[in-house]
Amino acid sequence: MSSNKRTRGRPRGTGLDDSPTLRKVADMLAADPSLKPTTAIKRALDKPTETAVRRLQGKWQHQGTRYLADAQARRSAVSVPARRASTPYSPRTARQMLEAHRRMQDALGPSMRAAQELANSPRFIAAQEAARRLQESPAFRAAQELVNSPAFLAAQEAARRIHESPSMRAMRELHESPTYRAIRDAQAEMSRMLGGY
Repeated sequence: MSSNKRTRGRPRGTGLDDSPTLRKVADMLAADPSLKPTTAIKRALDKPTETAVRRLQGKWQHQGTRYLADAQARRSAVSVPARRASTPYSPRTARQMLEAHRRMQDALGPSMRAAQELANSPRFIAAQEAARRLQESPAFRAAQELVNSPAFLAAQEAARRIHESPSMRAMRELHESPTYRAIRDAQAEMSRMLGGY
């Protein structure tokens, strides 16, 4: 005897279409294999409720392998666009620049070799050693101490003040004035004339 008793839940074939969400979950898992399906399901839902998460977990258990294979196929089919060269130059200009650089290196080659030989020569090394000894000598240290002494610094400051004083500035202006220049020219002319006798 057949029973017409109704089963619990929705009738078969009338369930919600969760394929877009399951595709999104599959894309997340294909992009990040360390992600767990439940975490991906919760991220794929706008407002994850316990019922929706449980429903999608059940569907993922039955169909997840197929969705994941499709996502991986989609991922591998996406071609990576060819990266444009970051240089704003055309290939011809870039070749010309490389050629010019090579020529410059060829031209500088002998000079660079000569500079290297000079740096490694015994005379240059001896000069470096002499300069080092001079810097470490008591006379050089004494000269440095004198230059850094308060008396020397005070003398430098006094000289600077004299140089910038109004009287020195007036003397410089007088020396560079047209009148003084005319006097100098007249003296030079008189010396030239008297030198002829």
